[in-house]
Amino acid sequence: MTPAVRVIIAGGGTGGLATAIALRKAGLEPLVLEQAPAFTAIGAGLGLYANAMKALTYLGADAYWRPTAARIDVSEQRGLDDDRLITSSSLDPQTAKYGEPYYCGHRADLMSSLLRALPPECVRTGSQVVGFEETDRDVRVELANGEEIRGDLLVGADGLRSRIRTLLMGERQARSTGVVVWRGLIPRDKVPDRYDAKIMAWFGPRRHVLLYPLRHARHPDSVYSLSAFVPTTEVHRESWTASGDLADLRASLADACPALHDLLALMDEALITPIYFRDPLETWGSNRVILLGDAAHPAPPSAGQGAGMALEDAIMLAACLRRAGAGNERAALREYVFRRQPRTTRMLMSSRVNLRNSQTSDPVQVRARDGYFRGLRRLSPAGPPMAEWLLAHDPVAAAVRSPAEFEQNLVVPGNPMRRPEARRAFDLWHAALTGEHRAAGWLGERQGYAEFLGRGPHPAGGATVGVSCDGTPALRVGEPSRDGAPVVLHLHGGGYTMGSAELAAPLAGRLAEAAGGWSLVPDYRLAPEHPFPAALDDALAAYRWLAREYPRAPILVSGECAGGGLALALALALRDAAGPAARRPAGIHVVSPFCDLALPAGQLSPAADSDPWLNRIALLQLAACYIHDTDPAQALVSPVRADLSGLPPLLIQAAEPEALFPSAERLADRARSAGVPVTFSPVADSVHSFVLFDFLPETGRALTEFAEFAHGVAGESGLFSWHGPDSRGVQSAAAADRLRRRRRSGAA
Repeated sequence: MTPAVRVIIAGGGTGGLATAIALRKAGLEPLVLEQAPAFTAIGAGLGLYANAMKALTYLGADAYWRPTAARIDVSEQRGLDDDRLITSSSLDPQTAKYGEPYYCGHRADLMSSLLRALPPECVRTGSQVVGFEETDRDVRVELANGEEIRGDLLVGADGLRSRIRTLLMGERQARSTGVVVWRGLIPRDKVPDRYDAKIMAWFGPRRHVLLYPLRHARHPDSVYSLSAFVPTTEVHRESWTASGDLADLRASLADACPALHDLLALMDEALITPIYFRDPLETWGSNRVILLGDAAHPAPPSAGQGAGMALEDAIMLAACLRRAGAGNERAALREYVFRRQPRTTRMLMSSRVNLRNSQTSDPVQVRARDGYFRGLRRLSPAGPPMAEWLLAHDPVAAAVRSPAEFEQNLVVPGNPMRRPEARRAFDLWHAALTGEHRAAGWLGERQGYAEFLGRGPHPAGGATVGVSCDGTPALRVGEPSRDGAPVVLHLHGGGYTMGSAELAAPLAGRLAEAAGGWSLVPDYRLAPEHPFPAALDDALAAYRWLAREYPRAPILVSGECAGGGLALALALALRDAAGPAARRPAGIHVVSPFCDLALPAGQLSPAADSDPWLNRIALLQLAACYIHDTDPAQALVSPVRADLSGLPPLLIQAAEPEALFPSAERLADRARSAGVPVTFSPVADSVHSFVLFDFLPETGRALTEFAEFAHGVAGESGLFSWHGPDSRGVQSAAAADRLRRRRRSGAA
């Protein structure tokens, strides 16, 4: 009989103990080496979401945790200076959706729960690992007392300052976040009832505070955890350890609301911890040594997933070793890293975004963040978009998937495009934003999008001149004409949060050239700093300025992505505000329109989970940035839901694989049903907003199609006028018939 693989685990924290339990379940022989002389009630609070609870339950280590920890029913965010309510959300929808409540508890209680699931002989305290030697047959671990222990594998589960990682890879400096956290405990009977069963967050400039219960209300040692995150420069002391001197903390929160000062008065001491993070590691180990938990992927506590990721790691490592079998440990370690790296890298990025959002200092960005949170709650009652990929994850099911099944479930699958040009465009979208861009939130993504479009070798199609459209800045592309040449009012894309007139000028120039005229590109205000209706107001100002300054020029309104939704909203607003003699656009041209911000279930294509640019989570975030407190189903926010009758002729172009294709298709159907002349042009095997990529053959075809559309509607524009509901269908049909005759005759 083949002897069991012996695995030495350095570190007796959450990851180390969970790994030992998982390995025993897989038939392996673990030994945990913990440097502390005993397990004591050190540390403070932590939370376990649904993904972590599924892992803990599988390990059989939830029996003590569940009845001890506090179940959190409400998440509430407030202003640090004035205690104003930003959002308050019941966690019941999240519990129902993901199958587990959110529990907060003391780290010592989680350790107790894990230790109860392990035989005592699997754990040795007072055993500090100071070195190891790897051979072809085993790994030899040296302890501080000179003892040597041999095993088949070594797991480094020894945290942020991992000795095993240092021995493997050398000293790698962690990156400071510039934030230090004060962690203190308050007896539950001293905390006001208003905080019961809640996780509270107070957001302020460059600082924030969290409060949550660590044990249930009837527990004799029930306490609340208060964590204050403040700038590192505001802590003036030589030793950052547990301290009863809270002067620096109180100075950092001097401008906080009275409710927080009342809580601070209940704290006697606090543990002071600087917050670091490390960039994702390319490798996690060697042939017989592997890293796990914070040793492999330490993140700021702002993701609330430090323990959760360690529990997931433990289950995956054990499953890979069991699947590979004795003698194949090297392959198992490679598989473990391959399976865990994408998810943990994404978690690291999310934690940095969360920390940035919590500590916004610019008043404009504070309002933007608060509005974004409210919009997100409206769109996603079961939690923020991160919950979809983070909390819905079943670590047990993921661990037993075959390699082939796992590859199909990667967050970003392989390139599905068939043609070389389309594959190139897909890869460009996928690489448009770096991890650093995403970690900086919408400001970073805005910068990354500008860098991405700025790299394109697109000619501008004419000189650009800045103009003011009654206060709305815009770029004029090409030379205007007073003799009736058409003008393209182009509204740029970027999900309402990114993009600019300057970046859109190349495409606007090509559209103007195709139409035989010139173009105007409004630099409309961006969300979330300027939510609905700011962008629409700017588009309206630009249109009315054009109509006044160039009364003989037919106006074609064009837009891609958010610009497409904005073009439709503009046409609806003009229609509804018009008098009998009012002037409307000659035609509307949209590419990949983002025109349903309510994002109803079933109204996105299957590509919504794999689109390299606008996947389901990105769409939710963009929509939340734009709507804030507005009903996303409102017609001018989601024009596909509007009464579309009376709109001018419509040209819709969209890539059939992209996430937004079903809404483009629905737009065409609803417009036709409303009597609007519609040309719907689906493009197979292409990407979102494909017209941005001039190397794609379909871009040239789309511009040719737009030229035909523009010449047709501009020539017929005199036939269209604002009209009542009884006549508009006849008028549209007559115009459409004339347009078809012109196309058949080959008229330009």
